[in-house]
Amino acid sequence: MSRFIRRYMAIKDNPQWLKKSIAIFSGLVGITILVQGIVIALHPNDVELGIMVIVLGLLFSFGAWRLWPLSKPDDTHPSTRQKHAPPAKDRFQPLLVGMSIVMTIIWAQMFTTGDDDLFWLWVIISPIYLISLGHNFSLHGGIIRKTIPLAISYASACIIWLFFMEIHGDPWGWSDSKFSTLMILSILPPLIIFAWNEEFTKDSEIRPLHRIGIISSLPFCVTGYFGLIFLIPTIVILSLVRLFFYYRQKKTFEPISE
Repeated sequence: MSRFIRRYMAIKDNPQWLKKSIAIFSGLVGITILVQGIVIALHPNDVELGIMVIVLGLLFSFGAWRLWPLSKPDDTHPSTRQKHAPPAKDRFQPLLVGMSIVMTIIWAQMFTTGDDDLFWLWVIISPIYLISLGHNFSLHGGIIRKTIPLAISYASACIIWLFFMEIHGDPWGWSDSKFSTLMILSILPPLIIFAWNEEFTKDSEIRPLHRIGIISSLPFCVTGYFGLIFLIPTIVILSLVRLFFYYRQKKTFEPISE
């Protein structure tokens, strides 16, 4: 009995258990609402309602990842903790993976059906994808190892688009099967590179970095070379964010070194 009371008091005195409970609940609600919104948006007569439901689900999901507390080691020596502690887990990484898949599905559905409402849905949720991409790539290590597989995957998809356009000509005369075939071919490069990475990359620290870069390339791959309009601003934003935090960190450590 006394053991149960001590465990209860430890949970009660730790404020993180409440934050985790709220984060888990918000995440489950957000994912449920997001999936329901996508289902609603696929019906031509309910696209506007679906967009509002998706935005609501994304807000719940975003709040869940922001509320989830990061664990901190109990160490009375800050210098020792900073030296030996592993890097903090990126709370935006599940959001980045989820948004990459959602944006890929929405674009593929729009491209094969010609539904303009799905295109605007893709535009509305793209800032959330860019925020999570910028946070993961710019504020965490391994930006080069993430960027290389992303670039290779997207460049391969662009080559496929060029050959497909050269063979079949103007897309205005295509049948529905050709649009679907191009979408399938567009995601082949990231799938092949992903399988190669999982099979032949032996370094357990490098493999997850490659994996994030490959998954992040999916929204670009399905847009083909039209995605350059989306990619170029992304590169500019990532560079500016990287420079901002680099100089801020530099100014922070300058007084210490003096």
